[in-house]
Amino acid sequence: MSGTTSNTSFFSFGTNDSFISRSFSGLNYHNLPSTLQDLLLGSTVSEVHWAALGPVPNSWILSSKDSSGKNSLRWGSSIPARLQAVLTKTWHSPHLRAFLGPDDSFIIWHPDLIRWANLPPSLEDALQSWLTPSGWRVGPPRMVTWGPDGAFFAMSEYGDVVYRLGDSNSWEIYKETVEEWKAEKGFVWSDLVFIALDSTSSDQFIAIRKDGTWAGSIDDVNEDALETFALNFFARAKTKHKSKPNTSGQTTSSIPTSADARPDAATQALYEKWSTDTAMMLASASAAIGGSKPKAPRKLQVRSQSSSSDASTPPLQRNPSSSSKLLTTFPYLPSTITTCALTACSILKSEPDSIHACQHDVEKLLRASGLYSYEWLRQERLRWHPDRFGRLCEERWRETGKKLAGEMFKLMSVLIEKTGDGREANSGGRDV
Repeated sequence: MSGTTSNTSFFSFGTNDSFISRSFSGLNYHNLPSTLQDLLLGSTVSEVHWAALGPVPNSWILSSKDSSGKNSLRWGSSIPARLQAVLTKTWHSPHLRAFLGPDDSFIIWHPDLIRWANLPPSLEDALQSWLTPSGWRVGPPRMVTWGPDGAFFAMSEYGDVVYRLGDSNSWEIYKETVEEWKAEKGFVWSDLVFIALDSTSSDQFIAIRKDGTWAGSIDDVNEDALETFALNFFARAKTKHKSKPNTSGQTTSSIPTSADARPDAATQALYEKWSTDTAMMLASASAAIGGSKPKAPRKLQVRSQSSSSDASTPPLQRNPSSSSKLLTTFPYLPSTITTCALTACSILKSEPDSIHACQHDVEKLLRASGLYSYEWLRQERLRWHPDRFGRLCEERWRETGKKLAGEMFKLMSVLIEKTGDGREANSGGRDV
């Protein structure tokens, strides 16, 4: 394949950790059906417009431009027979969009056509409510995606949103993301520019907003690919003018500085050691449960990346763990940090089964990171969710671990609320 110059970014999950994506970093894929991979590696496809993978092997759709410059539409032999009949007759539009779901469900649309079958009942009801005898009441679909256990998300061209978070004990990270974004001050669903759920397993997804903020969950083997897609979803703005050299003798910086006093070196060192030790403990415990249970997708860091950001931003540093061991103790804050002497705090910290720290102690330590902000706190809080932390604990210590993690989670929530950015806002969508 000679190039991919279309302006639409997309990501599609498939079976056996397969995926196909295209962003402004190019086309990327892993473990594709051989029929699709051979097509992409051959000389007939010059540009990919859109691709969708299905929940069974050799279930795929590829909308592309061939080597002669004509639009082409190809598909795998395992897509539903009804869909094959539609594709055989439809116009090969470069604006075609498609999604292949479980149980022979699908949707396909372009400016002159829309067809769907076997959708989750609530999703089909929503689409039918958008369509009236006189046309689309809120515009045709812009994004439609769904997966197992009843989870789906749909947005119309005019911004009407309907979604379902899935059955209990499924789609945990998708649920967290939706609830967190809804709670952000000023957030509206029209800020969302892309979302895709995995049709093959619960809790793999990717969602991206206009400002570059994104959230995603995927198996470790494809983690870097998902991160690369998110960070390159938008075209990067070109610099129009070169910056003039500084001749005044003064130094300048584009990095915003905090109004708070810079923490002393000793506190920074305490934070670095505590943070590193905690990360290693959790990584070791995660590896321990991964050895005896199927690997679970995990949430990647949500970050904001504007279209003019530096593409050379280094990736997150990940500390490998040399051994696998479930948790039997809590990563308490250093005693030299837990010095708040307020009466109420002292009483709280004196309780035997507690983390022996108050919100003021936690804030003091976390500010030493140099990263303290609403978004950063929100991500730090994820690791202390009682249920998530509890899964990393040995069974005999699990209830104690969940209690301590819950205390830390509540303190982090207080700090997030103090930033003033987390108040409830009207997001405009509805959960069905």
